[in-house]
Amino acid sequence: NTERVLTNAAVERLLVKERTLGADLKFEDIMEEVAGVYPRIMMEGDMEAGAWSCGMVAGLIHDVPTVRQLIDRIMAEADGLIRQRLAGVLTA
Repeated sequence: NTERVLTNAAVERLLVKERTLGADLKFEDIMEEVAGVYPRIMMEGDMEAGAWSCGMVAGLIHDVPTVRQLIDRIMAEADGLIRQRLAGVLTA
């Protein structure tokens, strides 16, 4: 099976095991990195606890702004788009 995961120490260990064991790899060999890790990751914030799924958008995240910074950024981008695309409609 394939799965998109965020790179961390646990994933690096998985890759080493996969390269080393090849076709002989068994679930027991990788259980530490994949079994029961979500509570530690999602509830405790231990991002290195194991391999965890992520979507394509994860590659587009470059920072973790505060809520204020995020809203300000969204508003500035929206204002720029509106002024650029709807310049003839705007009066102010």
